[in-house]
Amino acid sequence: MRVIVIGGSGLVGSNIVEQAESRGDTVRSTHLDNQVETTDIELDKTDAGRTQSVITDFDPDVIVDTAAFHAVDDCETKRNQAWSVNAAGTRNVATAANEAGAHLIYLSTDYVFPGDPVETPYTESDQIQPINYYAETKYAGERAARIADEVTILRPSVIYGTASQNFVTWALGELEDNNELTIVDDQTSSPTYAPDLAKACLRIGEETQTGLYHSTGPESMSRYEFTVVLAEVCGYDTGLIKPITTEEFGQEAPRPTDSTLDSSTLYDAIDYEFRDPASAFEELR
Repeated sequence: MRVIVIGGSGLVGSNIVEQAESRGDTVRSTHLDNQVETTDIELDKTDAGRTQSVITDFDPDVIVDTAAFHAVDDCETKRNQAWSVNAAGTRNVATAANEAGAHLIYLSTDYVFPGDPVETPYTESDQIQPINYYAETKYAGERAARIADEVTILRPSVIYGTASQNFVTWALGELEDNNELTIVDDQTSSPTYAPDLAKACLRIGEETQTGLYHSTGPESMSRYEFTVVLAEVCGYDTGLIKPITTEEFGQEAPRPTDSTLDSSTLYDAIDYEFRDPASAFEELR
């Protein structure tokens, strides 16, 4: 299988490259500002012409678009940039994918839902209501991705791992230094282990599974609970972790109170269930 990863320097992208190479796939991956070992092509997906030429030249079977402007709070003030990358940039990839006859896999977000605890866990048929501008642009990206005739849209949540910087690598560093961590305890979701999401992307590409799937871990927990489990499994002092409310913490963009997703449809489709945080953390130790 010929695979190109748009955004191969990120957490999910780097895992996809590593797994694709171990499977024997022919894989290329792109970076913008941060070139790493897993990337070999420079690409700004907001450049339609360059995006088209990169994809046409490689002639992939599968394109996984992980590249996004992820800074949720910054999206509120840098709206042009957020739209350019997450919506218009995704349209460029989808257009190029369609012309190349490739299967596009696009990563969206759980934030497309309003986060009412009485409605969770959300399924793929539940009504969309983006809660912040980041989510608006990612949902626009979902619609743009459908330009491709063969497309799969995945909605992960709180992606974690160790392949690149993310919440878990930050928390482990703080715990190792015996620093106190203040973590919100009123934002709940179903965290997604990056290697599991990467495996799902490749299996979807291999089996040409199209459609919309929620793609999160199986366990719902708050950010605070997630961090406590991390400390427990990795042998750190859980007393360093202090709960705080979202209001006390203060964030520019609103967050869902509970954005837990039901990913059972994806698990059935690919015959694989993602790991819960405790099991994933055991692998990270």
